[in-house]
Amino acid sequence: MAMDERMGQTPGIGGRPGRTAGVTRRGWLAGLMLVVACSGTKSVGEEPDPSGLGAAAPRDPESTDGESYPTEAELGPVSKNSFREHPAGVAWVFEDGQAPKKMPIGAAEARGYSIIDLSNGWTPYIFSDKTPGTDDEQKNLYRDKYVGLANDRIDNWGDELDSHEHNYLELYGIPPTLAVVQREWEFTDAEVVPCLEQAGFDPAVFSRYDGVIAYKRDGQSKRNKTARWKQAQLEKKMRKLGLDPASPEDMAKAAEDPKTRSLYKQWRKDQDIIDIIDHAQRRFRCERMFNAAEGEGKYEPGVYDSSTTHALANFERKHDLMGWGHFKDDNRAALALSPDESTHRRLLRTLEERVVMSTGIIEDGSATQWKEDFRWKDAQGQEHPLPNLVESYTQAVVEALGMQTPESAKQQLAVLSDLGEGGFEDLLVAVKLPPRPAYYSDDMQLSAIIDRGDVWYDFPYDDAGNKLGQPRKRYPHLTVYTEYEGQKIPLVHWRTTIGSWRTELNEGEVMLKYKNSDVGPRVWKDIMAAPVWIPPPSTPTDDLIKTRWRKGKLKTDVNYLETGPGYTSAYGLVAAYHIKQVKNEDGTVRAELDNGIRTHGSVDYMSILRRFSHGCHRLYNMDAVRLFSFVLRHRDYLRQGQQNVGVRRNLEHEGQTYTMKLDTRGYKFELVEPIPVQVLEGRIRGRRQTPIEEYVPKPVKPEALEGEEAEDDAAQ
Repeated sequence: MAMDERMGQTPGIGGRPGRTAGVTRRGWLAGLMLVVACSGTKSVGEEPDPSGLGAAAPRDPESTDGESYPTEAELGPVSKNSFREHPAGVAWVFEDGQAPKKMPIGAAEARGYSIIDLSNGWTPYIFSDKTPGTDDEQKNLYRDKYVGLANDRIDNWGDELDSHEHNYLELYGIPPTLAVVQREWEFTDAEVVPCLEQAGFDPAVFSRYDGVIAYKRDGQSKRNKTARWKQAQLEKKMRKLGLDPASPEDMAKAAEDPKTRSLYKQWRKDQDIIDIIDHAQRRFRCERMFNAAEGEGKYEPGVYDSSTTHALANFERKHDLMGWGHFKDDNRAALALSPDESTHRRLLRTLEERVVMSTGIIEDGSATQWKEDFRWKDAQGQEHPLPNLVESYTQAVVEALGMQTPESAKQQLAVLSDLGEGGFEDLLVAVKLPPRPAYYSDDMQLSAIIDRGDVWYDFPYDDAGNKLGQPRKRYPHLTVYTEYEGQKIPLVHWRTTIGSWRTELNEGEVMLKYKNSDVGPRVWKDIMAAPVWIPPPSTPTDDLIKTRWRKGKLKTDVNYLETGPGYTSAYGLVAAYHIKQVKNEDGTVRAELDNGIRTHGSVDYMSILRRFSHGCHRLYNMDAVRLFSFVLRHRDYLRQGQQNVGVRRNLEHEGQTYTMKLDTRGYKFELVEPIPVQVLEGRIRGRRQTPIEEYVPKPVKPEALEGEEAEDDAAQ
């Protein structure tokens, strides 16, 4: 089933698979109870003055707590990675279990604290309007929408959310604010928990079955009828044996008796599946996951119907789970968690994103798993393993804030909401974190390698239209490196995509075209936040006009969800252009060529695991946001701002004319020194060693391509 059919307005659903074997994005959550206190009081990336500010530090006249703080003049110029220009002005220091203490941001940074932005107005760095310490302010048009989505104020069309509606957008790169999580917790305590108790919800049922419960469009109620028949036959045999079907003890005897054992096992397997669906529906109803008024929905208990699979999609999105539309181990485990545990995990994931963006780190353990034995040396020659800074920093912040358990986290949320003006509106906290590795700087020497993995150029169908096998054992990966002391140190190692055979419109006919991911040296020079995809003339009109349910009504309009700007666009939330530089003999650049290949985010996250693109290298939206925010934090750039265009195109669809209006390509950052990207050829499989350049008519039975056109990465 196509993911956009299951999700309705938002394609894709949701446990986030590992980027490499054994790696899960939130794997550190499982070991949260083993969190240890962070040690040391060094500043992040620097050695602080032992006295904190120096003996002659003057007192800030606005200080009211009796301590001496430096003035802005004493602090000197604002660096790109400083929070001193944040409108909050102050941060709340959390340290050694003491009551939080308010301190001017500059003083907190000077004393070696790391500032973590917990405000409702937070956005990732790529959506900033201004570079700290620089007079380059230019309005980033997507910033306000990002804030509105994160705060559950608006939907993707900009319409105000109804009271029962929520944006569950973590999987698409937009985590909720702490204020949203706090409201969800209040709703959980007031309504969800009592509702589950009244419904007789039993989390134990989710551990009784091991396997996949697949959704199918038809025949879902057949299992229930079969189970009822088997149960009736089992009870009939039990009575003949003098056993009471209503007795748990007698039922246990029936499970072992040779005369009833086989029938019991058959019935129990069906009944376990029915119980899982039934109790999942109870939780979906209590949490208002159904796509209906107030989220209650219409469904048949114990039947995996269409309404239930959409509710499962919403549940997975809320709890950051990836999936194909079936009950699996990960979502069954999530359903078995208590509502408090689920909300606590959602809070921790939210904190993780704030920590990553506020501290400007990226190492998430993926490079560690890929190169487990890799060691890098500092300037003194001491060896170090590759770090997982995302895990260690987030754990340190969780402990500093006292949020290790659901009970303590709930209490501390209330404490935090009382600190800032208007709740979380302007809340910054300051904590001590371990120093960053020595290879960190404001101008890191970054590079990237994209390994295309196994590549098939052969046409994927035979003359009869039958799909030909083209297995891949080595999948495409993107690895980001930094250079330090003559070493090339991997920071992250993530799954990505390459091109293959895709459908395109050629002279009015839909045909197949091989969309190649070209190889060789390229550079990332232009980074576009909230990029807009401008469809080429070859794009079928049916892809550009879509009918969707909105606010209870069917509406047909231009498919702006795919063009963008927005998290559902073909380029996701951010894109870096692949540029081929043609150089003179002296090394100067003579020309720059752009053939439309990008490294970009994607709403269709399941495509990154096994599907192909139109040639671009897709990343999960949240990873693309992390990567290019990290790049901007650690490379010099020029803020070019919104790139205005005036695209107007009339589209004929079912006898009506729709006008597509695109006014911007996105918000542009230009790197002063481009980042080198090497795209490796990969391992060519099959007979052909080069791609077919021509359009090829679609075969009679192109089943494999049906439903896979979730995105169009065609060149702009």
